[in-house]
Amino acid sequence: MALDPELERPRTADDPTFSDAVTCAFADPAAGVHGTVRIGVAGGAASGLVLLFAGGAPALTIAEGGIPVGPDPESYEDLSTAGIDHAVVEPHRRWTVSAAGDEGTIDLELEAVGPPLRLAADHPAARLGGMEGYEQPCRVRGTIRLGDRRIAIDGVGQRGHQWGAPDWSEIELARTITGWFDGAVSFALSALRPAGAASHADEVAWAAVARPERPAERENGAGPPAEDDAPALRAVEAPEPRISTTTDAEGRHTLATVELWESDEGPVWTATGEAVAGTTMELGRLRLDTAFFRWRLAGREGVGRYDVLRKVG
Repeated sequence: MALDPELERPRTADDPTFSDAVTCAFADPAAGVHGTVRIGVAGGAASGLVLLFAGGAPALTIAEGGIPVGPDPESYEDLSTAGIDHAVVEPHRRWTVSAAGDEGTIDLELEAVGPPLRLAADHPAARLGGMEGYEQPCRVRGTIRLGDRRIAIDGVGQRGHQWGAPDWSEIELARTITGWFDGAVSFALSALRPAGAASHADEVAWAAVARPERPAERENGAGPPAEDDAPALRAVEAPEPRISTTTDAEGRHTLATVELWESDEGPVWTATGEAVAGTTMELGRLRLDTAFFRWRLAGREGVGRYDVLRKVG
C-alpha cells in the first residue's frame, strides 16, 4: 500500500501529550556496528537520541531535549537537537540522517528495500497504545567516525515514523521488535501490556511481514518476473503474533522467539535470536531496555531491534 507523502511531515496536535518521532535504526554486522538515531517533537519542543554500539559495547551516546520549535514544523529539517540532521530526499523512498557529538559522527543514507509495514489507527494495539505509524526496511550506507577511527557502513536497517498520545496509566509496558534480512524478508511487531496484566499472554499485539510476492498475488495478470529481477515484496499482517522472551537477572531481554502467522493455516515465520548489543536508559517514570538482536529465520540470518519501554516505581 502506497503512503501519502504528507505522512513524511512531522505531525502535531493541541494535546500536550501528543508526540511525533522518526527512528532510523541500522546494523552492519560485518563492521560490528549497530545504532539508532531518533528525532521527534512533543509539546512544542524537539528531542533527539543517538545510540551507537561498536563491537557490542556502547560507543556513542547523544541525548538532548526541550529545544523549542515553531508551532507547525514543515519537515524534520526544521528540528535541531542532539546534533541530528534528518532529511527526506524522496518521500517513502530515500532519506539521509547524520549526527555529530564530541566522541564521533554518523553520516548515513537510507533507501527503502521493501513496502511499508503500517500500524493503522483503528488496530487494537494502536487504540491501546495511542500511537500509529509505519516502518520501512532499508539499505543503509555511509560512514561513522569514532575518535580517529573511520568505519564504512553497508548494512541493513529500518526507518520508522510514529505519532500519537500514549496514556501510560493504561499501559504496563510496550515492546517494539523488528528484523531485517538483507531486503529479502523483514518484520515489525508492536506489543502492549495493559496496566495490571502480568505476562506476554495478556499483551495486545500487531505484527506484519514483508515477504516475496507469490504468483497468485500478482496484480493485473502480470507475468512472472524476469530471471534477473528480484521478486516483489508484499506486506502482510500476522494477526496473532507469539513472543517468547528470556531475561537476565536485571530483567533485560537476552533471548527471544517470535512466531508470525499469516493465518490459522500458516505459513508461519519463526525467528529466533539473541542480543548482541544493548543498554538500559532511565527516562523519568519509564525505563528503556534497548537491544540489537541477531535473528535466524527460514534459513536466513539477519539483525534487528528489540526494545522494551516499561513503567518503573
